[in-house]
Amino acid sequence: MKRFLSLTLLLFIFIGAQAQDYKFAVHFTDKDFTPYSVNQPEDFLSQRSIDRRAKYSIPVIEEDLPIDPEYINAVLSLNENVELIIQVKWLNAIIISATDPSEVEYLQLLDKVEKVVEVYNPNFKSSKNDKLVLKLEDEQIYSGFKSTQAYDSAFYGGGWVQINQLKGEKLHELGYKGQGMVIAVLDAGFEGVDERLVFQPLRDNNQILGTKNMVSPGETVYATHTHGTAVLSTMGGYWEGNLVGTAPDANYYLIRTEDGASEALIEEYNWVAGAAYADSVGADVLNTSLGYTTFDDPSTDHTWEELNGDSTVITRGANMAYRKGMLAVNSAGNSGNGSWRYIGAPADGYQVFSIGAVDADQQIAGFSSHGFPWNDDVKPNVVARGAGASVANAFNDVISTSNGTSFSGPIIAGMTASLWSANPNFKPSDIKRAIEYSSNKYLNPDTLYGYGLPDYKHALSILGIKDELEFENSISIVPNPVNETFSLNLETNENFMFIMKIYNIQGAIVEERKINWIGNPETIDIKSYTSGIYFVEVNFLDKISRKKITKL
Repeated sequence: MKRFLSLTLLLFIFIGAQAQDYKFAVHFTDKDFTPYSVNQPEDFLSQRSIDRRAKYSIPVIEEDLPIDPEYINAVLSLNENVELIIQVKWLNAIIISATDPSEVEYLQLLDKVEKVVEVYNPNFKSSKNDKLVLKLEDEQIYSGFKSTQAYDSAFYGGGWVQINQLKGEKLHELGYKGQGMVIAVLDAGFEGVDERLVFQPLRDNNQILGTKNMVSPGETVYATHTHGTAVLSTMGGYWEGNLVGTAPDANYYLIRTEDGASEALIEEYNWVAGAAYADSVGADVLNTSLGYTTFDDPSTDHTWEELNGDSTVITRGANMAYRKGMLAVNSAGNSGNGSWRYIGAPADGYQVFSIGAVDADQQIAGFSSHGFPWNDDVKPNVVARGAGASVANAFNDVISTSNGTSFSGPIIAGMTASLWSANPNFKPSDIKRAIEYSSNKYLNPDTLYGYGLPDYKHALSILGIKDELEFENSISIVPNPVNETFSLNLETNENFMFIMKIYNIQGAIVEERKINWIGNPETIDIKSYTSGIYFVEVNFLDKISRKKITKL
């Protein structure tokens, strides 16, 4: 039977408490008596998360189980001045707040408490309040919505160079735009995402599947910071002729883990809690434009030696995410010109896809953090545009430019989701390896560029997915948008059997049928479908093409 050491004689009376400002991580020793079971993952994981594990043969283990509620209640019941903030199940820890450090000293004596770590001290005021403040420059005010059939500079607007550098438009031409993939964005806040035009398609198509605030649980993520707004725009933005992102058809979860006004160890715990949440809802890709090196409390600073691939709290969490079947994409950091100079955590992670920054001419940005020269692990892994990147403004419907690996990271994250959408059955390691192999410095990597600038068209061929542009362009769907039925036509005189699948916006198959093509358009009845975005996929002789349709 589980038990906690009796603390009847150790309770204290605390007088004059003003505010619960100190924060602590309470780590428990085990999950031995938890009411949850690895044999019933549906109690704490979504079906999509369970399916991801099954697809990659990843077992559900004790690490995945929620923290024992009785352990939590035992901590909270001993002092009314102690409050629960969040649970961090992968670390078997909870974050609590207290008015005074002495209020938690007794917790070290509990049988089931392994350790108590101070993760935020209000006496250390941040000198880094501008660490995530965006310097938006060269505002580009466009004339409005533009429609074009071509995937060119007129279509992408300000996003053209950052996509063209990666040959990302080639994937978009083939219909690979992130459909069916889920990207979790872990950041400081997403002010304006619920209002700006560049995110209108995400809102209209219900592609923002949910939000979570780990910093201030229960509060909106849309009223705290603009950093995540700019980050999201490079992936999910869709405003033709102004800014189109690298994964406009992907689905997104917006998770706040960063307190933009401070720099404290608690943010690493917030991130691990956010990653575990992303795992539970079935995310495929994690994007993080954050990194940690030094803190407001110098006693908690990291050292270069600690950034060895699996030591810091956040790096351990990022590696865990990879083991769950997700790909964690993280900005390398902006310390290249500073005293720290090197990558931060979790960019150092063995399993983390770390992204440096280049400019429009593919030259490394001076601020882009270096990899550690004494480490054999190639870091950053690859690079993308981060100097002069085009991003959305949170307060006006204009497109601006900004600098930072904060943007090269999500540009790669979105492009990676688009690549993965070509065949979601590939493992994260397959996707990561193909991108690295496609990069222009693969045979001669270094600590600035890593493997270099990826070529996503080449990565597609490395994965064995053929270029089916000619086949796709011979397919038409009329009408689109569609109310009840549409006509599927293949402009070919050949007779053959093909398979048609229709996916919903979440990537689930809602209809599948074999069609014997004899040259006549096929009528497809979808009047029973709910309104929204769907994808029609045609598979013929190893050729796969997809078309997006809108059901009215």
